[in-house]
Amino acid sequence: MRDAVNVAKSVRPVDIAPWLFCTRKGEGYVNEEKGTASGWDSMWQRFMERILKETKVKERFTEHDLRAKCASDAESLEHARALLAHADSQLTQRVYRRRPERVKPGKLAFE
Repeated sequence: MRDAVNVAKSVRPVDIAPWLFCTRKGEGYVNEEKGTASGWDSMWQRFMERILKETKVKERFTEHDLRAKCASDAESLEHARALLAHADSQLTQRVYRRRPERVKPGKLAFE
């Protein structure tokens, strides 16, 4: 994840921009006054078109699906909670853990 963040920072058009992903002018994609992110939405749609055309991916997905994938692939619920920086694991389990938990069967003790 650190490597991905470092790459994103290195290709920003403006080094002084406080945003990880910013416009060519160094502005954030979210319009705070309107609560919209039209620039980001347009960029995401172009990205999805390219993914569908150039890879084996056949279905569209959202940024939220990527977050859920990260949580679902984590080794444990606690690890997923930490990755997503949630204070409570209930939210992580309810919303983001989409894959069933794999557990190892315990040994049976016979008397």
